[in-house]
Amino acid sequence: MALFPLKKAFLLISMAFTSIFLASNLAYSATPPSDSTSSEEEPEPLILITNVNIFDGFSPTLIKGKSVLIQGNHIIKVDDDIDEEESKGAKVIDGEGRTLTPGLIDMHSHVTFMAPEGTNTFTYEWDFGAAGAMAAQSLRDDYLLKGITSARDIAGNSRGIANAIQIGALMGPRLYTSGGVLSHTGGHGDWGAKNDAEPNDYGALIQQSYIVDGREDVIRAARRNFRGGADFIKIMAGGGVASIFDPLEILGATKEELEAAVEISSDYGTYVAVHAYHDDSYNRALDAGVRSFEHGFLVSEETVERMADMIDDGDEIVWSFQCFMSVNTFGSYESMPDFFTHEQKLKGVAVGEGARKVAEMMKKHEVFTIGGADMFSSPYKGMIKEDITCNVDAGYTPAEALKHWTGNAGIVLKWSGPLDPYPTYEIGTIKENAFADILLWDGNPLEDIKLILDEDKLDLIMKDGVIYKQELK
Repeated sequence: MALFPLKKAFLLISMAFTSIFLASNLAYSATPPSDSTSSEEEPEPLILITNVNIFDGFSPTLIKGKSVLIQGNHIIKVDDDIDEEESKGAKVIDGEGRTLTPGLIDMHSHVTFMAPEGTNTFTYEWDFGAAGAMAAQSLRDDYLLKGITSARDIAGNSRGIANAIQIGALMGPRLYTSGGVLSHTGGHGDWGAKNDAEPNDYGALIQQSYIVDGREDVIRAARRNFRGGADFIKIMAGGGVASIFDPLEILGATKEELEAAVEISSDYGTYVAVHAYHDDSYNRALDAGVRSFEHGFLVSEETVERMADMIDDGDEIVWSFQCFMSVNTFGSYESMPDFFTHEQKLKGVAVGEGARKVAEMMKKHEVFTIGGADMFSSPYKGMIKEDITCNVDAGYTPAEALKHWTGNAGIVLKWSGPLDPYPTYEIGTIKENAFADILLWDGNPLEDIKLILDEDKLDLIMKDGVIYKQELK
């Protein structure tokens, strides 16, 4: 019996996924799996890193003259002097006074939008097989091999890619994914053509987004997303820049839709992240129980104070700052991506004008903050770490900027609860029982944050106890 057109399309997509993952597996077959475990017969290998000054992911100053002992994929001891018996048989790396930090964590990634046209990728040019290939290359070259050892992919169907990295079939950062974003018709996640008679655009077909209108749609899409391997949910609560139907001023998801997303996520023990820019959308999401707030570059100080008060009262909520894309890329009409329309560029300029002001208010009121580059499209994929230096340009100290991208980020990743794909150890910090995601810098990024942009100053990259770059004896 002939396949219906929709089923046939899904079959072709599945075949594209299979071919790209098989090709990537062959390409990276020599690379150790990122989440490997040793057999009971063989003790896990030991690595001892000596003579380092540590930024632990939280402290505003370096912890001087320490050694770090790693067994398998996690840290087992941080001390002034590791006992010889404890480290017997260990591979020893002399840090020679370098700065040791946790691996960096990008908390606002879009890994399946690394084609030249960004969110327009599936409208104009590429299929999902090509997008998967570009994602695999970028995750290796622009993330892991530049010291980004974990990422939160927040809008896009990277569920299979995340799993392939976890089992060692792809080389990249450990990936937490929202799966497809939930968006109302005409919202920031509706990437179809203007004259589509129904929501049948390719992006929705391959579950880059779910077009939802009403409580029942949200419940169904959220459950489908979790069934496929999502670790949390993202929903569009307002307009956006990189989309054509939605002015920044509009409200997106209704109160009932937001509450439905939060209800299902809470049932699964995880959380909801929201895309929004202004007071009405932020406050509606706060009322509904959303925990992760992206963007927000048009909110007032009153809303910021409300967030700070809720945190003081014990609520686990976080503001996610996309500095580089908002301040630098959206800083002027001329700096906007060439593939944006005139209207999109005008929206970007409005966002850029508000971003620094909001960052100042969030810092002033000590709102719990993480950072994410929000990079999409190939022209920007090599610039991800510039989001950290942009945090400093926007008024944060180097230690605060690194904290956004390490310790704070690791806390939020663990909000996935029972859906956490890496539950065994802590992430984003240097301490006993943390994953061995470690960077060694020739210099002190707490004194000169621009140091992190010089790849020659990054002498060691370790993820999950596996060394991917080493320039030391």
